[in-house]
Amino acid sequence: MDGRQRQKRRADFELNSDFISTMPAEIIENILVRLPIKEAVRTSILSSKWKSLWASISDLVFTEKISESELIRSVDNVLRLHQGSILKFELHSYELTCEETINRWLLFLSKNGLKDLRLSFNIYKDCKVPSSLFSCNKLEQLEISGFSACTISAPQCFQGLNLLRNLTLGNCHLVGITIEKFISGCPLLESLTLFEFVEHGCLAIRAHNLTHLDLLGITCTDLLLETPKLTHASIHFDHMPHGVLKFGSASDGSNNRKLLRSIGALSNIEELDIGSKFFRYLASGPIPEKLPVTFYHLKKISIYLDGSGKGVDTALCIFRKAPNLNTLCLTVPRQSIWEEQRITSISFLERLEVVVILDFEETVSMLGFAKFILSAAPQLEKLVIDERDINNLDLGMGFRMKLASLPRLSSKAVIVFDRSSY
Repeated sequence: MDGRQRQKRRADFELNSDFISTMPAEIIENILVRLPIKEAVRTSILSSKWKSLWASISDLVFTEKISESELIRSVDNVLRLHQGSILKFELHSYELTCEETINRWLLFLSKNGLKDLRLSFNIYKDCKVPSSLFSCNKLEQLEISGFSACTISAPQCFQGLNLLRNLTLGNCHLVGITIEKFISGCPLLESLTLFEFVEHGCLAIRAHNLTHLDLLGITCTDLLLETPKLTHASIHFDHMPHGVLKFGSASDGSNNRKLLRSIGALSNIEELDIGSKFFRYLASGPIPEKLPVTFYHLKKISIYLDGSGKGVDTALCIFRKAPNLNTLCLTVPRQSIWEEQRITSISFLERLEVVVILDFEETVSMLGFAKFILSAAPQLEKLVIDERDINNLDLGMGFRMKLASLPRLSSKAVIVFDRSSY
């Protein structure tokens, strides 16, 4: 390398160094909070201005796959050197099981204005989250999940988390408090996600500001929703932790009011996703002649129809109260139920624009359903069928040609063989 090349490299280095050194502090912090904490610490070598800035970033995220001792040492060092508020603390641990260590960290974080706490324990051992969690009384977002069972202990005098807006609990077991009391102690709660969650009795959710609800893999005897502002709900009892689903064992007569107690009063619902076993739960009780509310805001519904007469009546009970339904996603059962007069007279078809076939088992019922929808929905734009379902049944061009030849009430209706965007 000659002298001119060395001189140019030195000039380039000095220019870059000056650029890094002169960046505004708020921009530097904006960069640092987007880095894993280990990389954020390493930026201290870039310039003297960066040397101590990592120690004042408000978001601390630990996601590295390291041993328990290394993780404890890393978190301890960062917390010891940190200056200022810690608004977010996120930890993905593949080793940590020490309750005392978690307790110590939570007590420290509770004194530093923590608003967002996310703990994920990706280990096969049971883990425990101590009651010091509830000392973080400024929390607005809380996410706790475990690959194995995760126990959360509540203090004897639970005061609630009065500022909490988003709550996610995955594979968690509550000690010293019920999920009903936990939720009722969060008056501002807007979003709730429970997955792999067991409630030995009625799962009662009373949350008057809740707008989004996801229940995935829930075991319970009954479901009660008192959530008047709910706009989006996905309820799946599909993947049960113990492979056991208990329905209708309540002794208070709730077995006769399943549809009414769960979704019958969701007057503001906009999107509703009903899993197959939750649908069976709804259909297992008496079907009311009509629901007490009309779902004027319901635009999209996904439903795993089982095809039984009672299942059809349950679905129709919902559809009749959804006059503005725009998108319908459903499975197609074997029975040719859609040709019956009780279905063809339903007004929910009038505004349908998109129908998505989630699954179908054989061609006769599928063709019958496609014929019914295409001939009865005046505003239909798309009938969506997954290419994989056709391939799995080894259907060729003949099936596609039969679909393409079906008469259509809507001049805009097309058949799309791709479900990826729905």
